[in-house]
Amino acid sequence: MRTLLSQFCESFEEVVRPLLDPLQQSAEALLQADTQLPGREVRADLLDLRHQFEALVHKVSEQQAYVLLFGPLKSGKSTLMNAIAHEYVSEVSSLPAYPCMVFVSHGATRCFDVTRYSGRSERFTDPTALHLFINRAHGELADRIRAAEESGEVFDPALHYPEAIRRVDVRLPAAELAESGAVLVDTPGLYARMRFGYGQMTRDFRDAASCAIFVVKSDNLFLEQVFEEFEDLLDLFSRIFLVVNLDSTKRDLAPDGRLVPSLEQEDPLRIIDAFENLAMGAPLKRAAEEGRLQLYPVDLLRAASARLAGDSEPAARQGLVDFEAFQQDLTDYLNSTEYLVAFLGDSLRRAKCLLGEAEELAQHDQVAEIEETTARLEEVRAEAGRRLTAAQRLQGVDWSQPFGDLAARVLPLLEERGRASASRIDPRIQQLIDGWFRSTTSLEALIQDELIPAFDGFQRELAEEVTQLLRREVQEGSAGILLDTDVAADLHAAGLDANAIGREVLEAMPAPVTARPGEYPFLGSQLPVRRSLTDWLFLRNGDRMRRHLFGQPGAPSFRIAPEVKQRRLGAEARATMVRLAAEYRARFVRDCMARFQRSIVEAYGARAQEALQDALKQREAVLARELEEARGKVTACRDVLLHIGAVAERARQASGAIEGLSQEYGATEPEKLIQPVPAPEGVVPTIPAAGPLGSEPLPESVPEPGEAPVQTEAAPELEGQPTAE
Repeated sequence: MRTLLSQFCESFEEVVRPLLDPLQQSAEALLQADTQLPGREVRADLLDLRHQFEALVHKVSEQQAYVLLFGPLKSGKSTLMNAIAHEYVSEVSSLPAYPCMVFVSHGATRCFDVTRYSGRSERFTDPTALHLFINRAHGELADRIRAAEESGEVFDPALHYPEAIRRVDVRLPAAELAESGAVLVDTPGLYARMRFGYGQMTRDFRDAASCAIFVVKSDNLFLEQVFEEFEDLLDLFSRIFLVVNLDSTKRDLAPDGRLVPSLEQEDPLRIIDAFENLAMGAPLKRAAEEGRLQLYPVDLLRAASARLAGDSEPAARQGLVDFEAFQQDLTDYLNSTEYLVAFLGDSLRRAKCLLGEAEELAQHDQVAEIEETTARLEEVRAEAGRRLTAAQRLQGVDWSQPFGDLAARVLPLLEERGRASASRIDPRIQQLIDGWFRSTTSLEALIQDELIPAFDGFQRELAEEVTQLLRREVQEGSAGILLDTDVAADLHAAGLDANAIGREVLEAMPAPVTARPGEYPFLGSQLPVRRSLTDWLFLRNGDRMRRHLFGQPGAPSFRIAPEVKQRRLGAEARATMVRLAAEYRARFVRDCMARFQRSIVEAYGARAQEALQDALKQREAVLARELEEARGKVTACRDVLLHIGAVAERARQASGAIEGLSQEYGATEPEKLIQPVPAPEGVVPTIPAAGPLGSEPLPESVPEPGEAPVQTEAAPELEGQPTAE
């Protein structure tokens, strides 16, 4: 049956549900963005808002009546849930003090859906597997809390451990929950060690038209600390049921030593009267007088046992009387027009509040930081593009010409060095020849031991001078080459140091190649020799005469006395030796300079050109990666801002629609909310069925109780996590 209330719920869902995807997409965009990007708090807010909107949409679309259970640890909340649901639910509601909300509702099959602060969810069908999983998660959570405490931070699961469990949805066949549409919400014990984010959890139900049940054992009823935060509950909920959990089996000691029934068994109302008159604070007293707070003394253990066992014995029935009175009052409130009006009005107020928070997200400080980061990254991306373009232009430069110019520029300097070296070696050659005339050494000793080592030393000296000359050219310019302004600018933009490349190439070059002179500066056959009488008589042939004086032509090793050298060779031979050595020196210098031009200057040019081209290729690849990385970061930032902007825009649109719903339904008389209304044109009426708050069956777009929740992403398993059946 279609009612005005169900019509409102459909319209409400159409307005609010479209916010879920943009919120999730914004959170995922932040997760996928650079880890250095500011926005951790924004992502936590986005995920929290999505959770809040999803809970609100689910509650309104299914017209659920949330019944929250509060109280200290071991106060009897789980036992009360057993009695209300008329089904054993303690196996899943009594989790090992894990600080999360547990939602118990009717479902076709027994299953447990675990939802984390990150939005990930997974399903279990075996209570044992769930308990093992919770135990494991509990240990990891404790470690994260201690780490936050050691660093002096206030632990926030959304920031410090998004994989913490936020809620557990329990669905099980429970006819009474199905009939009433109630969802029992078990909250963590008020004084648990891990009571982080308690205000955040209760915030889920602010303006939610839910009622709360506060369970306290009779032994703790008069302890002030039990009610320290009770005033907060009065602010959150329009109706609170205070259940005092009695122990009717408790005994007291009589004056004669006998054990007699305690006051809880004999007259529990006296305990309630004493609390109301002597211990109840002013806020609680005022709420009780206004009818917003009602007290019920109940032996929960006996009541739950009788309900589950179906025990109709008088003793068992006696334990159910007080519980049934409490249950009837709870049912009457949930079925009252007062609750219907609160349900509609509070849903609208809650939507307005959440939509306002969604709009304000665009003004979050971290969103401004993301915008600033995006602007900086845009500059980085543009700079990376300019540098890559410069490197690509350099690939088209013909480097052979500037390095060829280097060789041409060095050659005159090399020739100058050769002439300077020659001017130093000529006197040395003449000095060696003069010394030979005064010694008894052979011509071969003069050439092999004196002249050739002198030329060889000259060669090494010249090679070192050429190397030093090239080093100065390299150090004074860009790798020794002359660059035009555009090429130099591109090298700088691409981040390439031609000087460093040139120095590196020069240092890595092998030692200059030297060649030991392969021929004699002069031969004995080239020297004029004066004939002696013996020569005229016996050695008329000139070659025979020279062999007799010097030795064999290829090895003139005969020692010659100084006076013989003066007599047989004299000044004419000395002048010939000096002239031939000078001619040899001139050829040798030309050969050395040509060889060093090739092996040092030209070899450097070829190596430097190759090294520069290799460096350009490597640099281009690096710059291409940097540009791609910068583009990716900019795209991620833009994506984040785009999604957050979409959330704010959707929220603004939805705010206008919610305002329209407020005007349309805000002044509706309570009785009219449950009256039938005509179905929209083109809609085939459905068969009336019982549903929460008198609504029609759930629309197809809303999962039936027990149906698996939509999961956008598979949750990662904890290490050692049991497999859910």
